[in-house]
Amino acid sequence: MKKLLLTTALMLAAKPAFAAEFTIKEVTDYDAKKQNFFSPDKLTIQPGDTVTFENVQDEPHEVMFISQPKGVDEMIMSPMHEKKGDKFTYTFTVPGTYKFHCHPHEALGMDGTIIVGEPSKAGETKNMDHHKLAKKLEAGDSTMHHTGSGIAATGKVISVDAEKHTIKLKHDPIKALNWPVMTMLFTTENSVDLSNYKEGDAVSFTLKPAGKDDYTISTIKKN
Repeated sequence: MKKLLLTTALMLAAKPAFAAEFTIKEVTDYDAKKQNFFSPDKLTIQPGDTVTFENVQDEPHEVMFISQPKGVDEMIMSPMHEKKGDKFTYTFTVPGTYKFHCHPHEALGMDGTIIVGEPSKAGETKNMDHHKLAKKLEAGDSTMHHTGSGIAATGKVISVDAEKHTIKLKHDPIKALNWPVMTMLFTTENSVDLSNYKEGDAVSFTLKPAGKDDYTISTIKKN
């Protein structure tokens, strides 16, 4: 009986007295030097704590964790946040270093880091999602769901800049990349003519890796 009571006491002592809750804001500020950013973009918490990512204006953002401790066996990723007040909440239980970004604004430096307990040591983290998938695609991995020339996808046009070879799309889920519905700005290859596309067009397109974790559109057509 004494042994049981001692074991129970030790278990209770090992548990945190309470779990804290934190908020990271997804911000677009066109008057700031850095127009798209997380606030804060660096956060240290304890195992069991919860973080809520909240969009603070009607601008599209999403949260994609690109590096996390090896002990985490799931991909941490929010849906696209398009409206003020859209939220994504996650409870962190595995200690270590987590790095994340907003994929549509990665090139603009919208990224951040969460330390849970203590930072991960060398070799204790793993890259997630498109970092790894891009390498598989470039290597022609037969387990990937893609066409011979890239990853097939569908979506709807939000805006187009034909001169800059960019197009913003609200794409449907892309299973090959494990992406949910998102609104993203893509660059097209120079050979792709965007002059005949306009807002609202339903399209099919093909993505190809463009180095690191980025993708470009190699082909596009109206549905």
